[in-house]
Amino acid sequence: MKFQLKALTAALVLSAASLSAQAAMDTATSTGNGSFVLSMWNQASGTSATFDLGFNYNSFSDLVNQGTFNLAAGDYADAWSTFTSLSTSGTTKWAIFAGDNLGTARTVGSRGYYTTANSLDGMSQLSSTAAVSNVLAGFDVYVDANNNISTGNHSSVANGASTAALTAAAGAGSGLAYGSGKAGGAGPSAGAELDSSLQMLQILTQGTAAPTANFMADAGGTNYTFKLSSSGLLSVISVTTPVPEADSYAMLLAGLGLMGLVARRRKA
Repeated sequence: MKFQLKALTAALVLSAASLSAQAAMDTATSTGNGSFVLSMWNQASGTSATFDLGFNYNSFSDLVNQGTFNLAAGDYADAWSTFTSLSTSGTTKWAIFAGDNLGTARTVGSRGYYTTANSLDGMSQLSSTAAVSNVLAGFDVYVDANNNISTGNHSSVANGASTAALTAAAGAGSGLAYGSGKAGGAGPSAGAELDSSLQMLQILTQGTAAPTANFMADAGGTNYTFKLSSSGLLSVISVTTPVPEADSYAMLLAGLGLMGLVARRRKA
């Protein structure tokens, strides 16, 4: 009986540990499949907030298919409310990031990250694989610091959120993650004001050559656009012009042929 009780206790402990690990945000270095993290910051109030969007580096398509995220509701609500109540003056900015910092440095595309941006200005600061890895490592410090912060619920819910001072000594503030408004303090400007839009840029290492950067687009070639409203609604926007199917073209040609035949008969 005692053995069974001990076994049950051990199983519960392992289960709780597993749930906690699944709830925490993944870092780019520990898994090579970092979590998509939305960060907010306000210089005037010196505050920041961090939201786990529930998707990872390797599941970008699932992220955009989600469509919308309400940061003012559910497990995000407390962090959103705390941040917005403190950030009543100045300008609030936001950005999204996810990374992969595993793989052989000389292998093309083995490391990289997604970051919101609207231009490629600043790519000269990311001239090597080492520069990209430094961005990823710095962002990991920020993610780790937020995983078990007392002002958040990342360790207890599936997709949590937290708040911190912008320049928190332990690294939980997004001041570390977005120095000069750039992810990891280097590369293109990553942030925008509330009610403004940002596109999603993927930066990939190219072995000994300079990293490449490409905006993510849908099947129709339209860049994915993200917008965060002042009410807390994050939306993913992509407007694609429908491409006619083969049978549509066939019907069009048949219709034109019929019109031509009628015209010739009338002329005759």
